[in-house]
Amino acid sequence: MKGVLLACLGGAFLTLQGTANAAIGASIGTWQAAALTQGIGFLAAALLVWMSCDRTWRNIKQVKPVYRFGGAFAAFIIFSNIVSIHHNGAALTVSAVLISQIAATLIMEKLGWFGGKRLSLKPSQWAGFGCMIAGILFLTFG
Repeated sequence: MKGVLLACLGGAFLTLQGTANAAIGASIGTWQAAALTQGIGFLAAALLVWMSCDRTWRNIKQVKPVYRFGGAFAAFIIFSNIVSIHHNGAALTVSAVLISQIAATLIMEKLGWFGGKRLSLKPSQWAGFGCMIAGILFLTFG
């Protein structure tokens, strides 16, 4: 249950962040907004690590180098969300992001990327994914 609650909070904060980033981007520029957001996010995360006295970050050498660059994706994520919100509004942007996240996750799990267990979806599960897409489209365009 804790994981579901945190996922819901994360989704809500992602929407709030996207809307705030769009406002920041309108004032100072899109890439500047991405840099500002990531910089503040880094400082907040570093402060939380420091406050928790957790020293596991010292194990960074155990992380595969390719995974260390995951944060670099955030720059493009922020940029694309800012531009999309300016062009399409927050609701359509969040809907498109959600569909893309679900599709990408299913593909990655189906292929067993990142050492995960290969996903095997039943036809009913594919139908459920289709219903989710249809529901988001109806909410956005209906």
